[in-house]
Amino acid sequence: MDIRTILENEEITRLARKRFQEERAIDHLEGWFLAKEIARACDEKFKEDPDCIRIAKTQVEIMKKIPLWISDYNVFAGTQDDSFARSYALINPAFTVDSFSGYCDPTAVFGDIDPVGDITEERIHDLKEYNNHTAYANALQKAYEIAGDSTSEAVFFIEQVTGHLIPDVRPFLKGGTKLLKGQILQNAAKTDDPDKKNYYEAMRISLDAVEVLADRYAALAHEKAAQATGSSRQLFCLMEETLRKVPKNGAGNLYEAIQSFLLIWQTMCLEQTPNPFAFSVGNADRIFEPYRAAGNTDRATAASLFKHLLVFFNVADRSWAISQNLIIGGKGNDGRDMTNETSYALLDAYYDMNLPQPILSVKIHKNTPKRLYEELGRFFFTPGCLTPSLFNDDAMFEILRNNGVADEDLEDYSVAGCQEPLIMGKDNGNTTNSWLNMPKVLELILNDGKSSITGKKLGKSYEENGCQNAQEIVENIRELFYHNLESVVDQMTASANAASEAVAIQQVPFLSSMMGGIETGIDTRDTKRQGTKYNGSGCLIHGLTVMADSFAAIDTLLEERPQDAKRLLSALADNFQHDEELRQYLLMCPKFGNNIDKVDKEAAKLASRVSDLVASRKNYLGNPFRCDYATPSTHLLYGYWVGATPDGRKAREMLNYGIDPLYGEANSGLGLRILSSMKLPHGKMNGGEASSFGVNPSHFRSSTYEEKGVEFANKIVAPLFYNPKTEEISPFYLYVNVTTPEMLRKVLANPGKYAPGGVYIVRIHGTFVNFLDLSPAIQEDIIKRLDPGSAYLE
Repeated sequence: MDIRTILENEEITRLARKRFQEERAIDHLEGWFLAKEIARACDEKFKEDPDCIRIAKTQVEIMKKIPLWISDYNVFAGTQDDSFARSYALINPAFTVDSFSGYCDPTAVFGDIDPVGDITEERIHDLKEYNNHTAYANALQKAYEIAGDSTSEAVFFIEQVTGHLIPDVRPFLKGGTKLLKGQILQNAAKTDDPDKKNYYEAMRISLDAVEVLADRYAALAHEKAAQATGSSRQLFCLMEETLRKVPKNGAGNLYEAIQSFLLIWQTMCLEQTPNPFAFSVGNADRIFEPYRAAGNTDRATAASLFKHLLVFFNVADRSWAISQNLIIGGKGNDGRDMTNETSYALLDAYYDMNLPQPILSVKIHKNTPKRLYEELGRFFFTPGCLTPSLFNDDAMFEILRNNGVADEDLEDYSVAGCQEPLIMGKDNGNTTNSWLNMPKVLELILNDGKSSITGKKLGKSYEENGCQNAQEIVENIRELFYHNLESVVDQMTASANAASEAVAIQQVPFLSSMMGGIETGIDTRDTKRQGTKYNGSGCLIHGLTVMADSFAAIDTLLEERPQDAKRLLSALADNFQHDEELRQYLLMCPKFGNNIDKVDKEAAKLASRVSDLVASRKNYLGNPFRCDYATPSTHLLYGYWVGATPDGRKAREMLNYGIDPLYGEANSGLGLRILSSMKLPHGKMNGGEASSFGVNPSHFRSSTYEEKGVEFANKIVAPLFYNPKTEEISPFYLYVNVTTPEMLRKVLANPGKYAPGGVYIVRIHGTFVNFLDLSPAIQEDIIKRLDPGSAYLE
């Protein structure tokens, strides 16, 4: 049976829209809670088993008992709803910057569920207390004890990474779990290592879990078919037939491949419930194209089916499953363009649905076909429409190769979460494991080791830094900064590694089967033996251009007004309240983003030296930390804990976003801003980088979307990614909001007029979201960072 003989494309699309509306009406999520209760019972039931086998058996029990349902609007069975809570701060309307304390409490999620039905306050409290005393919670607490007070004001943060990986689903889709189980048994027979034998058995059992899920959904589809008539009955019969085949056996066409994928994804996410943020799909067009081609599925039909795939990634009323990335396009290892018919079908699905999730990213290179830019034009120039992130394959291949990635794996790099490059199915990068706040380190040095926000002593005093007075502090600020930063990075590394060791307690045999575990017999998260081909830990480095601007301002002050060194420290300590004149002087000093060589080179030196420092630190397996110059709204959150800085920035104002200038400081247009960016050592930003342009649509005067897409490539993409003046590795990441502050304020003032469907998509950082879902603080941040002066085109 073929879905094309059952439903027209328009009907498949209508069902996708109805299914999304149905999902957005869900204002409570408790599946994760029920899964955790089942897991608690299994802790006792399987306590005699090795941990990995207990975890796998628990997964099977969850699949047997978790409530399941199929909507009248489903074309495929499957949901992510049971894996997520209504937790993500930045899309919570009650979120305020001062309330953010990181994601360090493993039981905080229990505050995100309200009593409903027979889930009482007592049940919630009881399960929270149980989870607060698990081996994982105890180990994580020790990690934060190593961090001490440093996390209280965001000198650095650490995070127990859950998602932020890109599984390789292709073997599942091609051969099915039946074939993979055979491979597991063969490899288990080849080893005498008892731990590996146990782990192979755990993976085999974990594959039973997805088969149980498919069988239960097949039974539900059978029931739906029995109650339906006409095309609805035929659809549910097809669904049942497909669920009896996949994922146990390989998929033969696009419909089967999508169905298999959804159940694999559901199982993977439930393995890490609650909130396995930022699992990403990888090169989706390459994953699904063989199945589209095998069934000779036309572009329009493929697009209609992919609309249901996209709806799957949207969880409940605010699309809580944030930062799951899907990428298309790019080049192969041989340099050929790999865009295909599925690439364009996915673009059609994204454009027509315009949903808050999943993130769309596009790989481009020097030989990207004109057609792709033409098709992207509609995204960039339709108000309120999602805009994809852009990744420069030519630069990314070079960076990855320089950091040890084998040539045969380069085309399989993809993006986890917002913008972190990983090799699909082979790379555990622990990408958000640590977060470094450079301006906070600077503040403590300039304020005698004390926070100018709270007065708490968090750093070394002047005397401990070997200085007798303000003059010595200011004159030796670089040396003092780098010296103090070493100590901070050492502490951060120790606590980040401890957090990784904590999360390793929660083994993931199902995920590991898609991350090289079938070959190695080792868990993806293992901190003693490397289970994936590539491994590292991430460090997101904050405040690059605020720091460069601050050093440049100090230099200017010492050169022109050396007698004001002490005055500078006094002004910073009281947030310029009594010295606005000095603040205005500092604001007029050179700023990054205006192609001023002095400060641009300062930023480049700073990025290079800090990258070398961070990369010299080793994670739990002895692999380097990867330097990521991205700040996923944390430029706002961490800035709240940073006092006034020598660039003239006032206390508690945001830091710069990613590698961008601080808003309002680059006012010479996009051309000069790009020239500043080109001077940065992008090759050392192997963990990722982030840059955002707020582009006024009036700069593009072509008459059609297609022509504007090509104009966008010529005016924005080519100067940034393929500039002939670039001497080293080019920038490799960009996202844009093609709008103006005035337009977004109109949307807020009159959403009924400008977003009649209740959805107006903007970029928040590496992800796009419904602008109307965001907290007011984040809405204002986006409006500020549109920063017209830094992005106008002559």
